Amino acid sequence: MSAIAGSWTAHREVCGNALSTKARRLAHSLAHRGRHSEVVERPGAGLALAAVSALDEARCLASSPDGRYLVATGGSGVAAGPTSASQSIANLLPSLGIVDALRRMQEPVSVAIWDERARTLTLARDRMGQSDLYFMRSRSGLAFSSELKTLRQESNGCLEVAPCAISQLFRHGYIPAPLTAYRGIYKLPAGALRVFHLPDVPEHDAACDAAGSFEPYWALRQEAEAQIASRGRPTLSGSVDRVVASLERAVCASRAGATATLLSGGVDSSLIAALLQRRSAHAVETISVGFDVSGHDESEWAADVARLLGTRHTRLLMDNANAIRLVETMPRVFCEPYADSSAIPTLLAAEAAGASCSTILTGDGGDELFFGHGSYVKAMRNHGLVRHLPGPLRSVCRAYASRAPERARLGGIAALIAEATSGSLAETYLARVSRWRDPSRALKAATEPPHPFLDTTLHPAGHPGELLLYLDQTNELSEGLMTKSDRAFGAFGVQARSPFLDHGVLCAAWGTPFEHKLHRGETKAVLKRALERFLPEHHTRRPKKGFGAPVARWLNGPLRDWAEELLDPVAMRNRGILDERVVSALWKSFLGGNRKYHTHLWPVLMFQAWDREWNGKDGR
Repeated sequence: MSAIAGSWTAHREVCGNALSTKARRLAHSLAHRGRHSEVVERPGAGLALAAVSALDEARCLASSPDGRYLVATGGSGVAAGPTSASQSIANLLPSLGIVDALRRMQEPVSVAIWDERARTLTLARDRMGQSDLYFMRSRSGLAFSSELKTLRQESNGCLEVAPCAISQLFRHGYIPAPLTAYRGIYKLPAGALRVFHLPDVPEHDAACDAAGSFEPYWALRQEAEAQIASRGRPTLSGSVDRVVASLERAVCASRAGATATLLSGGVDSSLIAALLQRRSAHAVETISVGFDVSGHDESEWAADVARLLGTRHTRLLMDNANAIRLVETMPRVFCEPYADSSAIPTLLAAEAAGASCSTILTGDGGDELFFGHGSYVKAMRNHGLVRHLPGPLRSVCRAYASRAPERARLGGIAALIAEATSGSLAETYLARVSRWRDPSRALKAATEPPHPFLDTTLHPAGHPGELLLYLDQTNELSEGLMTKSDRAFGAFGVQARSPFLDHGVLCAAWGTPFEHKLHRGETKAVLKRALERFLPEHHTRRPKKGFGAPVARWLNGPLRDWAEELLDPVAMRNRGILDERVVSALWKSFLGGNRKYHTHLWPVLMFQAWDREWNGKDGR
């Protein structure tokens, strides 16, 4: 994944040599991202920019025709030649201005725009969060980067962990924007921009730091509601035609350099592989990851799909040795704690892809756009059952659940009672997808921030099931899955593209009637009908396993010593962030047989591993 970084030392000129050194240092911090790097300096403005691209000869830096604007772009939408995303934006700026130019641009890129005349720096993140962009202010200036570790380097390591952000990691497995693991460093929300003016810097007080306000140049809610309002009454076959056509255009637009696909054997990745192979005169490369645990392994299905489609297939095995090796690389690769276990097999696939291709296509987004998760159905069903419970009974259930909220993860009566406490469909779904139901209990000093799931002013109009799609698209997809793809493939200089998140496909998805997504009890019906045009029907009807790793088995086996060291109670107490009594009790319960607590333990372990890597073993 291409990446950018920059430093703006405001209110004073900086000599060209100093800026050149800084620009090269920024580029070096992102060198793993690709083969081609560019730097530029503006001594009169104190500005240094760096960009690294996964594609040879790609241009990530460009100037507007009138010389007023300097543009840097990073992400998976960077392409080689005069039609690069940076040059396209730069060409639009003189006539449209920044906001309208960004609205016109549909490529999944993060953007930095220097305005020489206004002396402002604008940072923007792509619509669906496919490329991260972090920033940090100080008394001397502003620094930004596609990766958190660049800013840690620029801060000279003088940073404090943000407990409220870690509470979000424990709940979701990722830290949603605008928070990051550090106080004083923030991430732009998807579809938003931030303009920095000269007065921002000298008036900045690190002790009273805040993310500030962001301006949305694009909003998923408005897009979704517009597409819902314009729906006609197509047949299911008509919906399939529209979705396939939009996906085919997206797959064609996503090809850049040597292109492969990540093939799990599921509906989404199989459909992407089929569309790519149909447009290729030669066998395209497909990569799958299998596990040495039957309940998690889909590699045989993937190999069968590859055989039917005629691709050149690579089948990788995630065994104990690879699990140990890759879990130890997680803190360095992600440079911010990240706790989706599917990152481990994704890293294995990225490592293989880095040796043979510059671009890889994934099926990310198919579930979240077309109602593919079983948790959606369960949340709707359970909320329908409990929403008519009398208020007094709901209060009794809430009091019972609050005494030990994490017991709900074990299932049984505790899970049923926890479901009964939900007052809305969004609250029911939040509880279902939360790793920790009350993450603040595991932290010594953390208050969980208000959750956007529960802000009804943000919810779009439409079918209740589409509310769940919207919640996942703005949270799990933009802040979780896309971060995983960006970091894992970026670590090996590979550009990952998600055709399902192309703007045309997004519009086709929201324009598809809900009954074509959940059709007579069948989830993701429109995509399954589409895949039947390429593969036998049994490939679209098999049970879904997903890409999750066998974490419970690993923690009780090859990773147990690693986990024991990270969960040492004395070290946790000395560090002062985690409540060692709560965490140790959970670990003991897990070892005693409550294996479902791996969902709680994994984010704790990912935080501990990251904290040891970047902040010192004992937190000093």
